Amino acid sequence: MTAAIENHRARLRAGEIYNGLWMMSTSPELAKAGSAAGFDYVCLDLQHGLVRPTDVLRLTDAVRASGDALVTARVAANRFTEIGALADAGVEAIIVPLVSSVEEARAAVAALDYPSRGGDRSWGPTAEIMHGAVQDTRDERPLLFVMVENEEGLAAVEDICAVPGIDGVYVGPSDLAFAVGALPGQHNEAHAEALVRIRTAAVTAGVVPGIHCGDGEEARLRREQGFRFITSCGDLGAAGRAFREDLSTARS
Repeated sequence: MTAAIENHRARLRAGEIYNGLWMMSTSPELAKAGSAAGFDYVCLDLQHGLVRPTDVLRLTDAVRASGDALVTARVAANRFTEIGALADAGVEAIIVPLVSSVEEARAAVAALDYPSRGGDRSWGPTAEIMHGAVQDTRDERPLLFVMVENEEGLAAVEDICAVPGIDGVYVGPSDLAFAVGALPGQHNEAHAEALVRIRTAAVTAGVVPGIHCGDGEEARLRREQGFRFITSCGDLGAAGRAFREDLSTARS
């Protein structure tokens, strides 16, 4: 798995644009279909989605079964045990929500680094045991994206992006809109300026600017604005749109 993670890390550092699928459901069939469709990453949402820790192994296996998408997950909160458990399960990139300070960013880094690398993580080869291939994985480290989505995080974004061990920053645009006095989905100058500030901070620090989008049209706009790790649709939203479109066509 180390080779796969380092390949993705190198590609992102080289400037590649990743388009991702956001998984709120626990359907391995949708996870396989998303990977087969060619998404660069598939993210399991343990914060606001229906995914729970007991779903992670079968969903990550489903993603890997149909493609080489970066296996990603958003942890429910910036908690040491939960972040480490996702890494133990073989998740290749972890998104940590509501990172509001340098101290919180450092805590997320420490949860993924073994003591030999200056962190606090203990060795838990869950995925290796499940697949019958236990090996020394202390040099392995998932990619880490921290979410900037509130007033405190925005105020400290330049310092957060500069924390060693962070691979990227991921914008939660709806919460960020609330943080600057705007409404999600409606154009607002303060929101637009906040996005520019976050993207600029990431680029200056040499980390990947990422953002959450609901559909391909929004994702294309964010790509044009300079974001490079872009959730381009969600499983439930895309399925709902397809259902409504086919039903409308059938009834027309």
